[in-house]
Amino acid sequence: MTSIVDPAGAGEAARLIRSDTKGRVLVAADQRNALLDAFEQSGQSAMAFCRQHDLKYPTFATWVQKRRRGSGPALPRFAEVTVDLPATLEPPVVPEPMRIMLADGTRIDIACRKQLAWAAELLRHLSSMRSC
Repeated sequence: MTSIVDPAGAGEAARLIRSDTKGRVLVAADQRNALLDAFEQSGQSAMAFCRQHDLKYPTFATWVQKRRRGSGPALPRFAEVTVDLPATLEPPVVPEPMRIMLADGTRIDIACRKQLAWAAELLRHLSSMRSC
């Protein structure tokens, strides 16, 4: 029977809960969390970590995915960024959008040149349609 060693290096043999009908070892939640914590702090790739701790990669990848989805402690997914702008930099001037008002009150605002071709095609399509 195989035992899993404490990933923190304390030397305590981890307890083996049981194995399923396919012979897979079932690991306790606290053990799994300890392994995931050790992985996050190790800086290793998941494959290297699995080889070092005698884990099956697909199982470990599932643990990592579940933790990232919220099954475990929340992991930060953003970082604060500060940008220092020179004092002489002025904000860009944004021109007023071109506004097209249709007879039925529909309003089309065109904010940039890239939208002109789209607006022209839309107006052509609308003018070719027959009213009900």
